[in-house]
Amino acid sequence: MRGRIMGKTLVARDEGDSTNGVVIKLYGEETNGAISIIEQPFEPGLLLPPHVHENDVWLYVLEGEMHVRVDDEVVRATDGCWVLKPRRIPHTMWNAGPESARIVELYTPGGFELFFIDFEERLRQGPVGLDELNHLGEPHGIRFFDDWIPDLKATYNLRVVGE
Repeated sequence: MRGRIMGKTLVARDEGDSTNGVVIKLYGEETNGAISIIEQPFEPGLLLPPHVHENDVWLYVLEGEMHVRVDDEVVRATDGCWVLKPRRIPHTMWNAGPESARIVELYTPGGFELFFIDFEERLRQGPVGLDELNHLGEPHGIRFFDDWIPDLKATYNLRVVGE
């Protein structure tokens, strides 16, 4: 018998668990920890705080445009583009376009999708600062920092997720 990833063979367009706009399409536990997949909208002017984590992340732009900074390289990704955000390399992303974007992210290994559940629970209480983000992120292997935030906010007229 061939080895096979357990769980779903098909994930329908409208299928998944929604948490604060992020739709978890595939949990890491459904793939023996190999991969997890999320889909999310990204509003114009929104900046994800720079961070590093223990997963490789492939970002796919379904619609709209996203800017991604990986270390010192900035790329603009439009419909159909893939961007690699490697583990342990500082990176961030933002939507500097005039329209909402919609993205898919694939995490390897899987499991990082659980961070979004913890983040939603905390966000219900109000704005989330960087220290709290790091506290939430620690069990999921992610660390946020603010080194790039002032420059990116000024250059692209952005607001930070959770502010």
